[in-house]
Amino acid sequence: MQRPHPLASAPGLLIDEDAQAIVLRIHNPARANAVDDDILAAIVRAVEHPRPEVRAIVLTGSGERHFSSGLDLGDLAGAALADRLRRGERRLGQAAAAIAACPCPVIAAINGAAFGGALELAVACDWRIAGDAAWLGMPAARLGVVYSPHGLARFLAILGPARTRQLFLTGRPLTADRAMQIGLVDQVVPAADLLATAREAIGDIVTAAPVAVAGMRAAIRLLEGAPSGETTHAIEQLREAAFASAQFREGLAAFRERRSARWEPTVPPTEPSL
Repeated sequence: MQRPHPLASAPGLLIDEDAQAIVLRIHNPARANAVDDDILAAIVRAVEHPRPEVRAIVLTGSGERHFSSGLDLGDLAGAALADRLRRGERRLGQAAAAIAACPCPVIAAINGAAFGGALELAVACDWRIAGDAAWLGMPAARLGVVYSPHGLARFLAILGPARTRQLFLTGRPLTADRAMQIGLVDQVVPAADLLATAREAIGDIVTAAPVAVAGMRAAIRLLEGAPSGETTHAIEQLREAAFASAQFREGLAAFRERRSARWEPTVPPTEPSL
């Protein structure tokens, strides 16, 4: 049975949870689910310290038309607009970093239009499932904006330089199918099946050892940069922590006994610093 999350009263973010998952819904219908400072701060709080037994988080938008239109810039103009944009980019970067560093996997369920900074939030997630009617775009160049370096780096990591240029330099929106063709989303499903598909992915995550999931997510983040001796050493620390864990022993026992593993809730290992 779902029960309200302690953060459910956060403005603009609807939060539901069950025993193993949290669903975050961006809710700003008057502004096409645009994200403001309060919404971004609520996302950070929700993903930074989930309960140890929570195995995955789903980020989506409320309603059927919009995942999110990006940063809410209100009706500002001129210098006030530029200041708001800079502040919004900082908050957006903090939210994307918190999603990427979340102790458990985060799945973006893109239920509608996802533009600008909202697309960066989706890209910060571990993977992206899009409804078949979704549109995705990065209109920064059309607005005269040079996008933040940390945001650009996230897109480069999954798209490579050529497709990142195409996405950012043209500002042309993509259909969900085209976004999947270039690797911007990982799966396209009928809109009515979107959350069920995300739940199915969570079901797969639950069968894996939490220490291994956390360790491999951290290792992948480290390897997204240029590998080095320090990076390799840090990943080996994550591997050794997993090998020494009770969950590793339970996983082997369950495999040999042909049964489902029984994972005890735990705090995932701390990502090593380089």
